[in-house]
Amino acid sequence: MIDYFPALPPLSDSEQELINLKVDIDSKYKLPKKVTYCTRCVISNQRPRITFDSEGVCSACRYWERKKTLIDWGARERELQDLCDRYRRTDGAFDVLVPSSGGKDSVYVAWELKTKYGMHPLTMTWAPHMYTEIGIRNFQAQVHAGLDNVCYTPNGIVHRKMTRLSTIDIGDPFQPFIYGQTYLPLRVALNYGIELVMDGENGESEYGGDIATESKTGFTPKDAEQFWLSSFPLDHWKKRGFSDRDLEIYRAPDFEKLHKSNVERHFFSYYRDWRPQNHYYYCMENTNFAPNPNGRSEGTFSKYASLDDQIDPYHHYFSLLKFGIARATSDAAHEIREGLLDRDDAVQLVRRYDAERPSEKTTQVFLEYIGLTAGQLEEVMERWRNTRLWTGRGVIAKLNEQVTI
Repeated sequence: MIDYFPALPPLSDSEQELINLKVDIDSKYKLPKKVTYCTRCVISNQRPRITFDSEGVCSACRYWERKKTLIDWGARERELQDLCDRYRRTDGAFDVLVPSSGGKDSVYVAWELKTKYGMHPLTMTWAPHMYTEIGIRNFQAQVHAGLDNVCYTPNGIVHRKMTRLSTIDIGDPFQPFIYGQTYLPLRVALNYGIELVMDGENGESEYGGDIATESKTGFTPKDAEQFWLSSFPLDHWKKRGFSDRDLEIYRAPDFEKLHKSNVERHFFSYYRDWRPQNHYYYCMENTNFAPNPNGRSEGTFSKYASLDDQIDPYHHYFSLLKFGIARATSDAAHEIREGLLDRDDAVQLVRRYDAERPSEKTTQVFLEYIGLTAGQLEEVMERWRNTRLWTGRGVIAKLNEQVTI
């Protein structure tokens, strides 16, 4: 037992009832019955909201094609400069808020805004469930490189209870974390009188989602609820027994106050060609960023993305159970689009790493964090296992041959 973890209460009757209720994943996410793969990258049509055209090319690959041929990045750069000119302050106050974990992408955004555009950024961190050693190291590195930061950490008991119920109820342990990512930057901006919030990438366009979002400079609160919260508004948790006090730190700001304040939220990826591997080298050089010391992260071949949370592998593993898509697929697809991998090599990496189970150490931390036994976790995984994609049960299940790329 982790020595500072008080034991969570045992499963309630309602939580156990949820575990016993199998989810119709295909209907819930409106997934196609036949699995097909993009002819350019390695993503399948099981990713929610992704679309494939008549040539079998996914919407993310088409977007990257348009990025290379149709978008005038010089004009977008001038738009960004004009945006910064509108919000830049000369009185020493912070003039842009950058949500940042200390990872390569958000630190790249903050550092560029500071050094190239003459802004005075405040970075804001919503703490992970449990920091990894490399995560806390990179978090400290951004601060000591010269970036101001405020870090918000939720009540541990409440967050652990929400994470357990989220794993059972939604099939994703990261849902409570996503509330903070979505709403807390707006609340912090209001508190500091900052009118510009600069997020990193638009994941809907960069990784494959609703193509209607491609031209958006940033998400509105309504967009955020649909695309970031998976249409699970915070009131869902009140129905599950959480109080207003429990939910306060996760709550959206007062939207009327937000509207009157003129706070704008933008994607840096709208203005600059988004290339994560370049951000990695950039931050190694400028802010002392370090990759995963193990050489790669669990469930993938890459070593420089999403390094900060110890339970992150289970976020990806539940995606594997539901959609047959996990971290290696996402990383490989993106590197193909960046021109860093060819498809044949990417297929081999997906086959080798995508279905890799989280390590015994990660599993033990996860079980202690959410207060489940190994048997109970297997029951939860069985609840979310897509029987069209998987044969067998839980941790011993294997992907059907029809969905093996």
